[in-house]
Amino acid sequence: MKIHRLYILFVVITATMATPVLAQKVYVDYDRATAFSQYRTFQFRETREDLRNFSETLHQRVVNGLRSYISEGGMKEVDSDPDVYIAYYTADQGNLHLVLSDLEYTYGRDFSLGSYWDGGVGTRNLENFSFNEGTLIIDAWDAKEKKLVWRGIGTAAMAKKKPDKNEKKLDRALEKIMQRWDEMYGAKAQAIRKHHMEERE
Repeated sequence: MKIHRLYILFVVITATMATPVLAQKVYVDYDRATAFSQYRTFQFRETREDLRNFSETLHQRVVNGLRSYISEGGMKEVDSDPDVYIAYYTADQGNLHLVLSDLEYTYGRDFSLGSYWDGGVGTRNLENFSFNEGTLIIDAWDAKEKKLVWRGIGTAAMAKKKPDKNEKKLDRALEKIMQRWDEMYGAKAQAIRKHHMEERE
């Protein structure tokens, strides 16, 4: 009897350990012809596919996080005539479909569009993108040329089954994505951010 119970316990523990955990992954696409260091100002844009209808608290968390990361990296937020617009999208409930003709921008000629779609973050064709549920997408597009110059994608940024963990998951995904923004914006952004951190210590 004891052996039987031990066997059942072993099976349960083994099954639990074998259950896959969705690890966050971050991908970045960008326009290779863009001189990111020349951008000085930005303006945040709300979208129909953000978190306002899902959770105003989570929406503000993402917005505040974006503003903080980009401002601390050396760019100034303005009310009009920015160098770049910043926006985010979320696949919060079910997959998210973005159709290029519905957006305010097109893609730059040297935008890679990635090789990780099938089985990674979703699927795509030339005009239509489908992002898997739980994905966070951050876009930056050139305000004058109306072309997308940078896109950061974080998978497993939200969990419908465990909504109480969404704040931490979103924070981690946002931090990972914006670390890649610093890489693109250059050493200047990293130096400024390091200086701000040292001032707070």
